[in-house]
Amino acid sequence: MKCALGIALATLLGLPSAALAEATVLTNVTIVDVETGRLTTGSSVLIRDSMIVAVGDAITAGDAVYLDAEGGYLIPGLWDSHVHIFSTPTEPETALPLYLINGVTGIRDMGGLWPITDQKALQARIEAGEVAGPRLILSGAWVDASPGSWPGMFLADTPDEARAVVERIAAEGWAAVKSYSMLDEPTYLGLAAAAKDQGLRLVGHVPERVSLGTAIAAGQAGVEHFGRIPMACSTREAEMLDDLRRVMAEGAELARVFEVMAARNRIVLESWDAGLCQSVLAHLARERVHVSPTLVVADFYTGNWPAADTPRMRMLPARVREAWGKPDFRLAAMTDEVRALAADSIALYRRTFRLAHDAGVPILASTDASFANPYIFHGFSLLDELDIYVAVGLSPREALFTATVAPLRFFGLPDQDGTIAPGRRADLVLLDANPLESLAPLRRPRAVITGGRLLDRAALDALEARLLEEGQ
Repeated sequence: MKCALGIALATLLGLPSAALAEATVLTNVTIVDVETGRLTTGSSVLIRDSMIVAVGDAITAGDAVYLDAEGGYLIPGLWDSHVHIFSTPTEPETALPLYLINGVTGIRDMGGLWPITDQKALQARIEAGEVAGPRLILSGAWVDASPGSWPGMFLADTPDEARAVVERIAAEGWAAVKSYSMLDEPTYLGLAAAAKDQGLRLVGHVPERVSLGTAIAAGQAGVEHFGRIPMACSTREAEMLDDLRRVMAEGAELARVFEVMAARNRIVLESWDAGLCQSVLAHLARERVHVSPTLVVADFYTGNWPAADTPRMRMLPARVREAWGKPDFRLAAMTDEVRALAADSIALYRRTFRLAHDAGVPILASTDASFANPYIFHGFSLLDELDIYVAVGLSPREALFTATVAPLRFFGLPDQDGTIAPGRRADLVLLDANPLESLAPLRRPRAVITGGRLLDRAALDALEARLLEEGQ
């Protein structure tokens, strides 16, 4: 049985997903090896249930439906390695289809308000094919000092409390322990030791009173966001840490704490040192510390926001758009100096990011997308992030690597490694043009396959139409 991909084989009007036939052969595809840049034309891919069974020149399967890809380019599905889809009770209803529309077939959630039991329930339904959405890794067991920077956090103010919290995190079945910003150094080190004892990776923020070198020595496997890396390239990192330790030890008000932290932007610009930075980046690369940069977050702070009538805005629930239009505490905390230095700070971050990539620091494409983070969009912002990587000098292939191969090597999933090969889960994106020449084709995929379930262009258009209607 043969049909063209232009015919809608699955219509996703709600969250439940429709499966492909039990066996499906994609014919006449160009397979993209993101790691090597090799293109293999005229290939066929046999998908049975949720898995890739065979890849070759000519594949036959008596019970299969054959789909002619007409030479389209097949890549592994994209991953966003830092998102928050549980910040409101209904956020997944919008977030999951937004990811699929943009070819994102995997996400790592880094913290929210839902109980772990409810997060696991959604994760299981996605894995079983009962809900259409990207594969979900639950790494949102975030640990902060009292009273906590966000609701729903685990709290620890001493090493003993940190150990007890990690024991609870392990018992609840989280994928990792996430450190947060306001932990003091003894508590952070206790957290790191407890995570190691429980066999859990420590990822997250480098706390504001802890040096990057201390975090590396403690075994932190993943650093979320990029700001602490340029700071570690400053000859005055120790001074900046001591200033904050002192005011916090004095019990200063929060406004004073934020003032000291904001002053770091100027200090880093004045004291960033290229030689020191090469040493710092070499250390990160040598220890295989994976960095989730979320460079796109700068758009929020600089007011680079889309117009209200753009599709990505109109696909959001009205209540979210309304909330995003109100004054934000993070913008209110910005000083005039921070605003004045914003362009130079962003330029330095991007320069340092390029150096980090060139030094071999493993990069995980990431966005911090959440309804709680205005103008950082589920799905769309990952493509924006990848465009930033290309703008600072990475090739399209190198940028794609950070969203396909690199995440899966870090997560260690047994059935995915960022390749299109037998025994791998069928999370794939079919494009009209070669993404190694330009990332533009990612903006409108011809088809997205997640867990063996295919959404062709008509189905993706139907998803977009549904979200636009719901957003009115």
